[in-house]
Amino acid sequence: MVGESLSFAGTAGAVTPDTWAQLRACESSGNYAANTGNGFYGAYQFDARTWHGLGYAGAASGASPAEQDQAAQRLYQSRGWEPWPSCSAKLGLVDDRTADRGTQRPPLAPVVVPSPSPTPSPTAPTAPAAPVIAVAAPTPVVAPVVAPVVTAPAPVAAAPAVVNSVTGWHGQYLTVADVSHVRADVKAWQLTMVAAGYPITVDGQYGPQSAAATTKFETAHGLAVESPGIVGPQVWAALTK
Repeated sequence: MVGESLSFAGTAGAVTPDTWAQLRACESSGNYAANTGNGFYGAYQFDARTWHGLGYAGAASGASPAEQDQAAQRLYQSRGWEPWPSCSAKLGLVDDRTADRGTQRPPLAPVVVPSPSPTPSPTAPTAPAAPVIAVAAPTPVVAPVVAPVVTAPAPVAAAPAVVNSVTGWHGQYLTVADVSHVRADVKAWQLTMVAAGYPITVDGQYGPQSAAATTKFETAHGLAVESPGIVGPQVWAALTK
């Protein structure tokens, strides 16, 4: 068991006890004893590998609230909000672990001292200048001003997503944070899920219905993921094999 002690007051930057309360409510409805059989435990929905990796024994759902709070804060200090991608995106949480670090001032510009002007040396007297004869200046010829032709740059095509030839994973997670966007990859995933026997609406928008289908798929295939309901590389691999 890890012996160090962390408190909410020690959390970095603007992260407050209310922030953690909102995260718990999103992850488990604030239930420290949560154990629904999906492989995630406790108020912060730790999986066994993450919980044991932090030095704790047993399952998070059997630990005290103080231990679970401590573990969540230690995980945040190490990895930010990355272990809770869905809820942190939904709540708009910002990783502020470096918010209190000052920035260096730019160096001052060097002071440049101008060199003194040289003293002119005495010269011998010169002969009288020759008389100046005024000559009419020729009329200047003004060339017409031609505006340069500006050619608009050619549009740059967006780079296509790189798809893994083995798992079919294209590197972009599907979460409810993008529910307002219609995406071609979401529609392709929905069509594949329907073909696999999961009746969901094929509209290209990843919403609560799609997330619930993903959670059922993860449970049915025994996938050990940190946050259920998010389509990542494991789900793609299991769905396309």
